[in-house]
Amino acid sequence: MKRPPKFALNLLGALALGLLAGGCSPGGDSASEPASARAPADLILTNAAVYTLNADQPWAEAVAIGGGRILAVGTADEIAAGYQGEVRDLGGAMVLPAFHDAHSHPISGGIQSLQCDLSAAATVEETLAMIRDCDRADPAGDGPGEEWLLGGGWNLGLFPDANPHKRLLDEITTRPVYLDGADGHSGWANSTALARAGISADTEDPPLGVIERDAAGEPTGTLRETAQALMTRVLPEVTDEDRRAGALAALAMANGFGITSIVSAAADGTELETWRRLERDGLLTARIVASVRMAGYGDPGDRSLLDPDSRGSGGLVRADAAKIFLDGVLEGETAALLEPYLDPQGKGAGRTGMINVPWDELSALVTDLDARGVQVHVHAIGDRAVRLALDAFEAARDANGSTDNRHHICHLQLVHPDDYPRFGQLGVLANFQALWAFPDAYITDINLPAVGQARVDRMYPIGSIQRAGGLIVGGSDWSVSSMNPLDAIEVAITRQDPGGQTEGVLNATEAVSLETMLAAYTRHGAFLMHQDDRVGSIVPGKLADLVVLSRNLFEIDPSEINETEVLLTLLEGRQVYPAPGG
Repeated sequence: MKRPPKFALNLLGALALGLLAGGCSPGGDSASEPASARAPADLILTNAAVYTLNADQPWAEAVAIGGGRILAVGTADEIAAGYQGEVRDLGGAMVLPAFHDAHSHPISGGIQSLQCDLSAAATVEETLAMIRDCDRADPAGDGPGEEWLLGGGWNLGLFPDANPHKRLLDEITTRPVYLDGADGHSGWANSTALARAGISADTEDPPLGVIERDAAGEPTGTLRETAQALMTRVLPEVTDEDRRAGALAALAMANGFGITSIVSAAADGTELETWRRLERDGLLTARIVASVRMAGYGDPGDRSLLDPDSRGSGGLVRADAAKIFLDGVLEGETAALLEPYLDPQGKGAGRTGMINVPWDELSALVTDLDARGVQVHVHAIGDRAVRLALDAFEAARDANGSTDNRHHICHLQLVHPDDYPRFGQLGVLANFQALWAFPDAYITDINLPAVGQARVDRMYPIGSIQRAGGLIVGGSDWSVSSMNPLDAIEVAITRQDPGGQTEGVLNATEAVSLETMLAAYTRHGAFLMHQDDRVGSIVPGKLADLVVLSRNLFEIDPSEINETEVLLTLLEGRQVYPAPGG
């Protein structure tokens, strides 16, 4: 789809915003000024392909910005005739509303990025080489906690049964090593770390957790779900300085990818205070919805952190959402399924995974949160977990009537076809991490033997839920996978590896259009975050959260989408990427 050659200026919006920009209005003191007088603007973006996400004016060539807001949208000639100020000729680059990441872990991900980050390793050999490099670059110290080597991001799909062995780490170093898996539901420890944590053959699996073991019953070094807490309780304490540094690293990355709005999933009180302190210090460069961890894995959460009134506060940080971990992941066979796993690991036939919150507790919790005006954000990978989440939302609606809380379910790797239409019927948003929807090693080597071809063929049903009336939004789940929205947008359209390393397509019938995915990361993301009245589309009067891309995505092959560069990111008209002076 190519933009038409001419566009109509939204004159009504331009006149209305003239007051905010200090411009004149009809009948005012300056009504006698010449008609050619131009209103002041802080910035004019022109000679661009402006995709507005506004159905009344889908395309434009230029945008005038002033006072942090969009003053006018129209042709290059119209904006030049109506406004004066700093002009940036974009030479045909694409302008979009800035991206929303509706599911991310920015602080923990940022901390990991500053530790031993293994997320770029494509083989076991590369993973081990990176760990050796980290060990050399950050040798053990004498201070409290300095002897540990910490990090994460290792790819579960590289190891048989997603189960790396402790001996691989033991061969590198004798210092204690603990590395979080890329999925966020697994950890990998060496023998020294296991001993520090007191984990041995005699240690029982905790409720809702798994200590992976060899044939003799000895821990292999891989810990799943709540078993990770056996290790994390002995790790060095994460300090306020660590969280601040991690948050700033994550913000810089997000802005570089055109992101100015983030749902910070599973936040606790310390993370919430980190975001608020950054806002007070004038260092926050994105809007944050702290989705407060509320239930799952036996953790009741802290309801005192929830603040539904923050939704209308006008600040950059809100705590009006609650996160529920309802199941685990397919890689550890902890995701909750309607039909049993095929038992490729010989752990016992008939297993259907874990539900972390009993039904009575789940339905009561969701109903209470819904009644209090809190948005509920559910982690659900397996089709049984998805169904239970939808059942809980239906129970809340039956008890409270329809609300505008905009609940959502994230991940949605497996959804039963009977449940596709329920998203639209219940007004529950489908929050996909679309980057996962191609046949990588996780799916072909780990998931396929565990669930079979029929279930693989209906993984990540983005197209089916959209066709059934559901609203699609996009999130990264960073640091589980790339934060770059363009990676996920490309995969949602092609259902293929955006890096071109893996052959094949994952269920092409579930592919969706570029229009769908741009809406998912802009207008629909803004709707989910209850800020669609302020951002998410390029309309006069809205805040100037914008991203400039090097190419018009509608004029390139879909396989080239993730090769497009972000040239400029604005938050309320303020440049946050490239970093000023950077």
